[in-house]
Amino acid sequence: MSYRLRSVPPGVSKRRLLSLALAAVSLAAVGIAVEQLLVSGGDESAGPVSTTPSPGTGTTFVTVSRASNIAVLDLRTGRIRLVTDSGGRYLAVSSPAWSPDGRRIAFARQECPHCPFRIAVSAADRSSAEPLRGWLKEGNEPTWSPDGGRLVFTTTEGVGRELVLFDLHRARGRALDLHGDEGGGGDEEVESPNHPAFSPDGLTVAFEAETERERTRVFLLDLPSGELREVESEADHNAYPAFSPTGRRLAFSRTDSRYVWNVCVAQLDGSQAACLTRGPANEVEPTWSPDGRSIVFASDRNDPRRAVRSLYLVRPPGSGLRRLTKGYDDGAPSYSPDATKLAFVRRQIVRVEG
Repeated sequence: MSYRLRSVPPGVSKRRLLSLALAAVSLAAVGIAVEQLLVSGGDESAGPVSTTPSPGTGTTFVTVSRASNIAVLDLRTGRIRLVTDSGGRYLAVSSPAWSPDGRRIAFARQECPHCPFRIAVSAADRSSAEPLRGWLKEGNEPTWSPDGGRLVFTTTEGVGRELVLFDLHRARGRALDLHGDEGGGGDEEVESPNHPAFSPDGLTVAFEAETERERTRVFLLDLPSGELREVESEADHNAYPAFSPTGRRLAFSRTDSRYVWNVCVAQLDGSQAACLTRGPANEVEPTWSPDGRSIVFASDRNDPRRAVRSLYLVRPPGSGLRRLTKGYDDGAPSYSPDATKLAFVRRQIVRVEG
């Protein structure tokens, strides 16, 4: 099977992902696409914006802040500090990613409810961030190459969502060609690439994309050749790919028969797939520890009716599950290179009713 990218208006993929989230009955299942929708309305303040009713009962409501911050959890001490500082102004952030040397964190930020997200880079040890030099367009979901010289991120400026490969030394970016091999017929169109991840050797980028069969699949793009391959899966929807430190396996989230998201691992071709989590909760955004001994993910398992997420740690065999954060809506975890810290997105819970 070969693939080619289908260009669509930027709003289409958000509506489709929103429909998927409603099927899963969880805000957490939508990832950043819904976060952008939630912060797009209302006034310019950082007050509460998203109110989520409890499915089935209609009696429990959780209101979380429109604004968010990048937080860092020290796994040795349990202490959490904020990397971003809005200075009292509106700020929403997403998708933190540690640089390979551990000195910087790349993320996306939005400085007003109707503004686009743009890529920023902050020193990991203090609250200071600068916009990505050489890229003034919309950008989201950055990930570093292993040598620290490049970023891959998404952009929706133009005819549709694209993946951008950005050279940090030259301060120059280009859209990646996702058309694959168009020869031989039988091409299947893919659209709206999302959540890219570099392989440990820097030669492959994994990402999720929607297909014309209304399914979400994980793909692998070989950068030297441009070859595009699908990671086989029986699930209807697969997302949030993350390479293991050896590059031989992927962690990802996929839906079960109830359209609930589970964290799973598989070989790069999709074989030997095994899910580490099961149950009524939506569990998304897995990230491997640098030593490969643990995976951290975001989950609403503490109270899936309210769809408020915490971070959890699990061993790749599916053992040793433990909760790392509570009291906020936390997501998008990213391990530091020395495995001692986690960067993540934190939103405040403003009110719980019912």
